[in-house]
Amino acid sequence: MIQSLAAGGTAVERLRYSMELRRKADAEEMRALADLTVEHSWTTTDEYDVVGEHPVRLGADGSRLVGEFLPMEVAAIKGISVTAATWLLRDVLNLQARHPNLWRAVQAGNVAPFKGFRIAQLAARYELTQEQTLAVDAKLAGKIDRVSWARLQRLTRGLIGQLAADKIAAASRAAREARFVRSDPCDEAVVTEVWARLDTADAQQLEASIQAIAKALGSQGDTDNLDLRRAKALGILATPARAQALLEGSDDSRYLPRTKVYLHLTPDGPVARSETLGPLARAQLAELFGTHRITVTPVLHADAGQAVDCYEIPERTREAVVLRDVCEVFPYSSRTARRLDLDHTQPYRAGAAGQTRPDNLGPLTRRVHRAKTAGRWRLRQPRGGVFWWKSPTGQQYRVSPDGTCDLRGWSPLERKVSWLLDSG
Repeated sequence: MIQSLAAGGTAVERLRYSMELRRKADAEEMRALADLTVEHSWTTTDEYDVVGEHPVRLGADGSRLVGEFLPMEVAAIKGISVTAATWLLRDVLNLQARHPNLWRAVQAGNVAPFKGFRIAQLAARYELTQEQTLAVDAKLAGKIDRVSWARLQRLTRGLIGQLAADKIAAASRAAREARFVRSDPCDEAVVTEVWARLDTADAQQLEASIQAIAKALGSQGDTDNLDLRRAKALGILATPARAQALLEGSDDSRYLPRTKVYLHLTPDGPVARSETLGPLARAQLAELFGTHRITVTPVLHADAGQAVDCYEIPERTREAVVLRDVCEVFPYSSRTARRLDLDHTQPYRAGAAGQTRPDNLGPLTRRVHRAKTAGRWRLRQPRGGVFWWKSPTGQQYRVSPDGTCDLRGWSPLERKVSWLLDSG
């Protein structure tokens, strides 16, 4: 049946078959994740080492405790960030403990996991107790796979409003405490996306200012469409003096903001790499530097850094490691190295000479550092910038400036040859 559908089935048959495969795969993944949380569960009476792994409650009220390093195992296997793995396990734990009817529907493949997660997140967002959440789940039981997704969300919100009006008011207060502004470069490095959560009144004022500056740009001869002028206007607001000048009918290039950019250069290469913007072609460099006042710090890569005997890391050594590794050296991590602590791959021992050197250092987040210190994750660095990891379950990964290699499918001989090459 599988071969006939793959080779000769109609398009409709193959579409239905692929959807069925996806449902089964999603359901099996959820069961595997649930089993992992059971295997790594803790109780409130379990003893633990102060410097070792601790129990944490990733989920909401009523969910089981798990070992704090479990998300790292899942992150490496799935090739996602530790944060994303933490959220995934949180949602699975919440579904198990707080939404039994919805969890059964997810396990049966009748509800996509992301839909179940959204309902679980909604209940957790309003800090419903386990008892309240079980009541919501019971009232939804007969509707889970019978009503549309949008309607199911509305029903859930309505039930939460009936059971916990005080929690909705508290969530409104918490929302104001969770305001933020974030930015992240797009695939094309010369543009960046910005997200923000603001007070509604501030957002309305920001909208009015953007609209006014976009109109002023148009009146001064800018022929770009309104969306482009609005994007320019938001950027101009980063320099209040220039925004004020535009609103008064003038402009001055002296108001352009200054910033600092690290450019990683290779000899005779047509592409440079910025730590914050990613790869940049020469044409993009001209476009970027021609419209902003930027201080460029060129970085020519070379094996650098003298070994020192002290535990503290000299600034020149730290700079060499950050420029070499760029990101955290845990498998698949994308966290910027410049914001992280540097860890000694071979733990520092008082009195030993030359331990603090680039080929014994790597940037790690605090959680990964703790997992390594506790001996749960094992790390070797055969040469500067290449890191070999082994997880508590025996999974192995090689991390280098080129990215992460999952060594699961490698033969022992292939691993040995690769290690020897890395050590040479």
